[in-house]
Amino acid sequence: MDLTNIFMIAMVMVAIVLAVAEVLKNTFKINTRYMPITSVVIGIFVGVICWPLSEYPLYMMLMAGFIAGLTASGTFDLLKASKKVGEL
Repeated sequence: MDLTNIFMIAMVMVAIVLAVAEVLKNTFKINTRYMPITSVVIGIFVGVICWPLSEYPLYMMLMAGFIAGLTASGTFDLLKASKKVGEL
């Protein structure tokens, strides 16, 4: 088991985490300041949910979910910054 497998799993999870975080943000009116930690928690939760469906151990899926959450929060910040630039 190497990091390549973890990153490949995380890449698939990023879209799921980003979509769920956006839905939660709009539904519960979560402040954007809390979105990075929300994305990480959602990523870990998605990793736990996907664990029975995969052949990898739980710790590997938790790590992939954590990386997916961090990547999704970075993507969220990047999109937010590009909207501000586009508004000028």
